[in-house]
Amino acid sequence: MISAVHHSQAAVSPSVETEKYSSMCLQFFLETLERRRQVRLLDLGPVCEENIQFFARRIDKLFICDMFIRVDRARRRDQPSSVALQHLGYPPEIFDGILLWDLIDRFDREEARKLGQLCCSWLKPGGMVMLFALGQQGMPSKVSSFVITEGSLVHLRVQHHLDLPMHSRQNRELLELLGPLAPAKSFMYRNGLREFILRRSDN
Repeated sequence: MISAVHHSQAAVSPSVETEKYSSMCLQFFLETLERRRQVRLLDLGPVCEENIQFFARRIDKLFICDMFIRVDRARRRDQPSSVALQHLGYPPEIFDGILLWDLIDRFDREEARKLGQLCCSWLKPGGMVMLFALGQQGMPSKVSSFVITEGSLVHLRVQHHLDLPMHSRQNRELLELLGPLAPAKSFMYRNGLREFILRRSDN
């Protein structure tokens, strides 16, 4: 079942793509979710039709809120990016997993910390956040969809209609912004892309 909180067709238009790579964090994320019952997954965008189909075949309920479009809209109206967070009115402990992709790269430190706090509050005990972060070299700074294909292969599809800043952060700062979630897995690839799985304690 898909609960589409916000879905814009503009977000799924194809553009420049990078080479595919095998995502180790995505494999771990899926394997862990498959051991849970009545899984609820939140995807915070960018919306990608391939990803909707990929997760809809594997989890019970998929919720979508394209925060990238909302942040872009706020910036074009000369509003702070934090205005977009007002759209995230989910109750506590509702999700088993949250897909952040590189959203945290698009907020300043205070806004990113607020986003991290919200994610912590939405997760069920034992729930996970999957976070991707771009490196400074070899990766497009433009907003991209992380497009998933079979076998946990991922490639980036640049979304030229979205214009958001990128705040490059060291690993330690990224993890600190998502405290008190505990790091469970992390991988760094030769193209500079970093992947993290952070988990809420079972208590």
